[in-house]
Amino acid sequence: MPQPLETKRYRPYTEEALKDALSAVGNGMALREAAPVFKLPRSTVLRYVEDITQ
Repeated sequence: MPQPLETKRYRPYTEEALKDALSAVGNGMALREAAPVFKLPRSTVLRYVEDITQ
């Protein structure tokens, strides 16, 4: 019998937290440190950092 499909649950976060995290990464904080401090998914912070640097 096949396994039931599970839907992806996204972590809720505020835009203010994202801006603060991007500012912290821009000021020298490591991305892996900034994501848990601001309670954001690391992949989300990485995506926005890459968009800014390109």
